[in-house]
Amino acid sequence: YSLAVNVLAPFLLTSLLLRNVNASGAGRVLITSSDSAGSNEALADLQCREEWSDHRAYELSKLCDAMLAMELHARYGNPPLLCFHTMDPGTVDTKLLRAGWGAGAPVRTATKSFNMLVEQRYQKSSGTGSRLCRGESAASRKKLWEALERLTGAKYPAVL
Repeated sequence: YSLAVNVLAPFLLTSLLLRNVNASGAGRVLITSSDSAGSNEALADLQCREEWSDHRAYELSKLCDAMLAMELHARYGNPPLLCFHTMDPGTVDTKLLRAGWGAGAPVRTATKSFNMLVEQRYQKSSGTGSRLCRGESAASRKKLWEALERLTGAKYPAVL
């Protein structure tokens, strides 16, 4: 479910809301990635059919999230009118974390995403979080975008 919940849903939802968010005059889209983003080699196998594990699926979904945010920024970013960011919310104590990566802080301490939604400094720029793309290029992001369009049927405007 990592791909569906973490990547396909935000991709489709953003396509449906993008014009309204842009029309607000101060739109901001935040897509949560993770410092655990990775499994770059699996970009050719988004559904992990060749090799699946819970960690691989999660890492790949978070890599895709970061790439999606950076591609949205490249296509539509226009601060302060429309901004796109991705970030790692911090390590929190979740079932997934306990299953393989140890333990973390309580969920209530994960405030970075809230701050990125309300602090004005994030309206002055766009594209925060590119390091989470783990070196993936614009061409790789475009290829991912095309795959997500096929998987979701989402339609994005050529320009806003």
